[in-house]
Order: sequence, then C-alpha cells, then structure tokens
Amino acid sequence: MRSLIRRASVYVWHTFVCIFALAVVVAMLWTSLYGISVHRRRRAEQVIQHLATLDLSTLDAAALQQFSKQYGGKTECTGSGCSYDFKEAFAFSSSGPFGPFRRTEWDYVGIRPWQLVAHFKQKGEVTEGEFSILLGRGRGWLFNEGPMSGSMWAWLAVSVSTSAEGFKRSVAIEGQRLGREVSTDKSGIAIRKPNLTIEGSGEALTVDLSPDAPLSARRIAFDLNLRCATSMSPCTELCQFFPSAWQSYARFQKSHGLYVQEPGDCPP
Repeated sequence: MRSLIRRASVYVWHTFVCIFALAVVVAMLWTSLYGISVHRRRRAEQVIQHLATLDLSTLDAAALQQFSKQYGGKTECTGSGCSYDFKEAFAFSSSGPFGPFRRTEWDYVGIRPWQLVAHFKQKGEVTEGEFSILLGRGRGWLFNEGPMSGSMWAWLAVSVSTSAEGFKRSVAIEGQRLGREVSTDKSGIAIRKPNLTIEGSGEALTVDLSPDAPLSARRIAFDLNLRCATSMSPCTELCQFFPSAWQSYARFQKSHGLYVQEPGDCPP
C-alpha cells in the first residue's frame, strides 16, 4: 500500500512539474512574441508620426532619401524618377516561422497579425505618397476553415493617399454614388468605405487628400490608433482603429441623408 502511495505521489509530482514547465515555456513564448509585436508597432507609429509632418508639396529628393534611410526603406530610381517603399509587419505571413501563430485564438492574448506599407513616388517636383495598414480581427463573425485549421482572420484595413489624381477620382466616385456633385475643395479630404475583397473579409476605409489639404484634414488622415495591434482589449470596429476618419465619414454620409450604422464600441 505504501509503495502504491509512493508511486502515485511520484506520478503526481512529475505531472505537476511537466505542467509547470509547459506553462513557463508558453509564458516565455508569449512574452517574446508580444515584445516583438510591440517593438514593431512602435516603429510603425514613428513612421506614421513622421509622415504626418511631411509636406509633400515641398518635399525634395534629399528629404525623402533621409526618411528612407532612417526607417530602413527601399529606394529605386529610374530615368523618370525615384520611388521609396517602407514596410513594418508582425506575423503577417501565413507560412514560415510565424505560420502557427496565425490562429485566431492568439487574439485573446494580444497576438494578432498586422502590416504597415508606405510608398512614395517622386517625378520632378511632384511627389505622391500613400500608406495602408491591415489589422487582423480574431473575434466576432469569422470564416471557419474546419476544426484543424480554425477560423480565418478578418481584417480592418485603412489607406491614406496624397495625390491630385486620386483625390479627384475619389470625389468623382462619391458623386456618382450619391447622384449629385460633391464639393470637397475646401476640406481637401475625401473618405470612402469600399468593399474589402481579401481572404477572410472585413471592413475598409480609404482617405484621399488633395496636395494642398489643410492641417485639419491631415490630422484626420493621420489619427490612427495603432495600439489596436497589441492591446488586450481588441479593436473590432473601424471607428476604434481610425476614429477621426470614421467620424468625418459618418457626418458626411448623414449630411447627404444616408444611414450609417454606428457600432456601440465607437468613441464619442
């Protein structure tokens, strides 16, 4: 009887040690992943903050090259001009070492895929720029691929562009949709909510700025809550991720007699 109790005690102790060791490994893994995501998010925030200070109408090649060098961007020049590309992301690839962490269960501990991509193009004295951000949403309604693969990430997508042609095109699209002429000359900003055609689905908000957009419009365009990428309480709505642009979009739609569904999680 004593030997049986002794063996049972040993089994219980071994089980406890194994569970404790597994918990330590999982905690270390989470700490490492979360730390990487936070570090990259902060770099992305620095890029966005720097972009908000740039006046593309007066930006020269030297300033863009310095910006590219500071944030590790890629520069490519041809006879017609130069382009500058920047990228910051976490666990965005579905393959490679981060592949297993694409399961949506990680969302509950602040681990979710996200990506920032910025692109500038300079031809002569004309500079055009754009950036886009994709943020994974692992809660709410999701496409399910089966018990082994789990659910697919849905996405919150935002894009900001500074281009005279893009601004005019966006205004024209809104005019056709509303069936009337849209005047945004004074505001210098056009905001649309296109359908997001991406695996997993989701929502998108696009902002087009005119080259001479006023400071108020630029504040709207660059008011991004990138903490959504690493917060324990997730951002499940565009109004949480891109608050000023969403509020401006909702006001514009309502001013033209259109209904806008405003989720309860939206900030006032």
